[in-house]
Amino acid sequence: MNNDNLQQASNWTRNYRTQNPGGIKGHCIPAATLNDLLSQPNCVGVRAYYGLDDDGAPKLVLVGYDANDNDILSETAVAARRETDEEAESLSSSAQIATALPPCPPCCSIDNPLNS
Repeated sequence: MNNDNLQQASNWTRNYRTQNPGGIKGHCIPAATLNDLLSQPNCVGVRAYYGLDDDGAPKLVLVGYDANDNDILSETAVAARRETDEEAESLSSSAQIATALPPCPPCCSIDNPLNS
């Protein structure tokens, strides 16, 4: 990361914190979680989705994607989505989706240009 990237990232995160005082600043993503997602067959990267839980708390959802930019989901879930155009109720164990990502705070770095 060069100084220009750090300055831009610092500006963006400061803008976010200004708009969301006292809110979640980010999420910690363990290397094992990323490795699990990236080790799936045909996975070329990881996509992040923003979400809200039932209490309105921000959540981050990570899923692998393939060379065609399609999320790697179970065939059952994709088929159910296409047939019913409704949310698939379950995914097979073959698809890795990360949802248990600790928020910052409390999973935060010491004060630095990205978080203070």
